[in-house]
Amino acid sequence: MGAALERGAALAALFLLACAVGLGEPDTGQADHYACHLPNRGWGFETYEFEDYGPAYGRAVELAVQGNAVPSPYTLSTGEVIDVSYQGVESGPRAARLAADKSRGIPPTLYKAIAWIESDYANASASTLYGGVGPVLTSIDCGYGIGQITTGMGHLSAPPALDVRVPSARQAIIGTHPVFNIAEGVRILADKWNGAPQYRPIAGNGDPAYLEDWYYAVWSYNGFAFSNHPLNPAKNPLRTGVWNCGDPNAPGYGIFNRGDHTYNEVVYGCLRYPPVAKGASYPPPTGGGTTTPPPTPGAPRFAIGDTAVVTGTGNGLNVRSQPGTTAEKVTTLPDGAVVTILGGPVEANGLTWWNIQAGTASGWSAQDFLVKVTKPDPEAPVNPEGRLWLPQVFVMPSLSVPAFAAAMSPAKYDACDDAGFDGGCPAMDFPTSIPELGIEPHRDSTPATNPALSVSLIGSPQLQVIGDKTVTITASKTAATSANFTVRNSGTWIAPFRVRTSASWLVVRRPGDPLDALFDGGVAIGKETQVVVQKSPRVTSQGHEVPLQITVNPAYLTGGALTGTVLIEPLIGGGGNTTITVKVEVDNSLALPTATPPKPSYRSVLPGLTSEGSN
Repeated sequence: MGAALERGAALAALFLLACAVGLGEPDTGQADHYACHLPNRGWGFETYEFEDYGPAYGRAVELAVQGNAVPSPYTLSTGEVIDVSYQGVESGPRAARLAADKSRGIPPTLYKAIAWIESDYANASASTLYGGVGPVLTSIDCGYGIGQITTGMGHLSAPPALDVRVPSARQAIIGTHPVFNIAEGVRILADKWNGAPQYRPIAGNGDPAYLEDWYYAVWSYNGFAFSNHPLNPAKNPLRTGVWNCGDPNAPGYGIFNRGDHTYNEVVYGCLRYPPVAKGASYPPPTGGGTTTPPPTPGAPRFAIGDTAVVTGTGNGLNVRSQPGTTAEKVTTLPDGAVVTILGGPVEANGLTWWNIQAGTASGWSAQDFLVKVTKPDPEAPVNPEGRLWLPQVFVMPSLSVPAFAAAMSPAKYDACDDAGFDGGCPAMDFPTSIPELGIEPHRDSTPATNPALSVSLIGSPQLQVIGDKTVTITASKTAATSANFTVRNSGTWIAPFRVRTSASWLVVRRPGDPLDALFDGGVAIGKETQVVVQKSPRVTSQGHEVPLQITVNPAYLTGGALTGTVLIEPLIGGGGNTTITVKVEVDNSLALPTATPPKPSYRSVLPGLTSEGSN
């Protein structure tokens, strides 16, 4: 058959391959990406959920992309370094790339939109009240928090000195403190940007100030896989522009859903059509501008005299003397070739054919791989009232633009994939400034945020542990006593902490939790903060103390007297480490058997949730 049908099969095969294997830079720690069960059961973290989540998370993002959200790297008494500080981004085209510089920020709306797509601006699980404390939001692949951080969060990424049962301090603060989670997500996005030109193509001149130039970095945040390629055949071929992001006034609402679009189109859609607070109504539309409506099924794709571009063939588009797959082949046009529509349409062999001209060659080609070249319409203004961030203006790359169509040839992606992305796919570079088509890049319109506001994000936490520092537990064949203690923040704001045990038979949990519901870290909130404990009617407490319980799992015991320790460590602020010595008395007459410890419970929540990809 013709090139169209042949290429369709190849695209489908490539899509299946992209879904089956991870794609990305080599040696990025992808080995720790397991589902949230053994050997990577998922960490037992609790966190705080901002009550004023819209402005609070937005402000945290604005500070993080400037490098002002979290403290500079610091060292705990254990010798572990906590570093989620902004590393800066590179700048410039492939041939004149400048080293990473912290003075160059990331357009804040980009990460706001990513965070919304990843988690709906939620850092804690759905069971947690806004303004309350509860389990951190965790995806099926152990993505944590508002940024759904997976990279470096697996058990195999914990320091060897701690063993795989213990989260690193860095893992613990990312999983417990929402601001550090956001800061880590921003670092990951910066890493994706800095992956060019070694492992990624470059959009535009590689200027981080422009929204359009972040096309490949945004794509890579969800994994630089063919599943997010604009020519992925699994995406709706009739979709236009970007996703509506749930705005009922946006083009395509009620016609196209999120799954019809690539990750880039989804993220950039939320830049253009920002969400409103959950439960709020969208503002009425603002007049002005035009938007190209979705094509009407059955209507001719072209008119005589239209200009079109060849795209998506991989191996070229056949031009034939007559409409039909058996007609003589006149020539083959590569992806990116510009043609003029001379006549048509004609139906033959199950395909729609158009008479085209390219240079001195003319003939008939199937329309499947022809896209009309159009200048972008003026954007209709988006009413900013009640939005979580300011609507952004940008030009989304379109397959109707020859330079972009040529860069998006599946054959070029395939060749880059075959090379392990080594060399950064230069054939996929494309311009974001094309004056003759009225295309110019745009800056983020978000006003600069005062760096001094970072103080309000961190506060002055002071960890305090209330309870006996030496406890005795009596264990039997099937049960054990327990000892209680409380973690308090005598300072201000959020005090994140980690819990470590010296032995596998020691269990720290919330009172009432099952034996395998391990507690690895949480947060205590200062009394200056009203913490929500009931939604309706609204009930609050002055701060939040964490009641914890120490016990043992008899399945791990072999009999006799045992001694272990529980260590509670502040992850930021003061208070110092607290060690609780645990003595276990076992009745040997019961002949406790040596048993295989039960597997910890499956910890995934919201199993369909996407998460940041490391590939």
